[in-house]
Amino acid sequence: MANFHFNDCDINNINAVLFDKDGIFLDDNIYWGKLAECRIYKIIEYFNLDKNLFEELCFTIGYNPKTEKLIKNGAIGVLSRNEVIDFMVNELVKYSVSADFETVSDLFNIVHSEFLNNMDKYIRFIPYSENFIRNLKNMSLKLAVVTSDTHKHTEETLKILGIDDCFDCIVGKDDCKKDKKSGEPAIIALDKIKANKNETLVIGDALMDYFMAENAGLRHIIVSTGQTDKEDLIKYTKYVVNNLSEVFV
Repeated sequence: MANFHFNDCDINNINAVLFDKDGIFLDDNIYWGKLAECRIYKIIEYFNLDKNLFEELCFTIGYNPKTEKLIKNGAIGVLSRNEVIDFMVNELVKYSVSADFETVSDLFNIVHSEFLNNMDKYIRFIPYSENFIRNLKNMSLKLAVVTSDTHKHTEETLKILGIDDCFDCIVGKDDCKKDKKSGEPAIIALDKIKANKNETLVIGDALMDYFMAENAGLRHIIVSTGQTDKEDLIKYTKYVVNNLSEVFV
């Protein structure tokens, strides 16, 4: 059992922790930023768009190629893959492109397959996250990753980061019928690691993680190292920290 203390708040008697991936221990600016660029290049190529639209289209889906940063509350890294595809389809109408979900999804799949060959170049830890995870593992807590990314891709990411041995299970979007906000992915994780929900903590960086915890009946800590501003997060919960260094276990 572990007790978590932060911002004059205490969350006690925790035996299991469900981690989000992007924005919690994976630096999504580097990873998702590069993937966003690759997706836009593919979109421009396939639909024969003006190459000068590259920067504009990157901004549209939530990435600033000049600063190499994800835009706060942008589509990439916040919305699910299917939501990003729907968003892209709707945005392309502005450029007189009639695209459908299946076509854009296929293009994303091609980019993803190509990206996997070089993804190790863009996988970086968010500060404080590696030590935090390893400390919890050394305390014999049950740890799981619950993410909107695919199971296989998450597995590869953990291997590249060298923390695949820290987690007892992965629950990706392809392991569930419903999205994170429903709470179902968390329930699936609890079943896999044989954890009691009264002794389980969710650590995420976005409102979908907060809603997942609420709908699954779990306690939570939301860390503002992702794309959602702290000011937006604290409108929903007081259990918000700037980074994991503020959480004492």
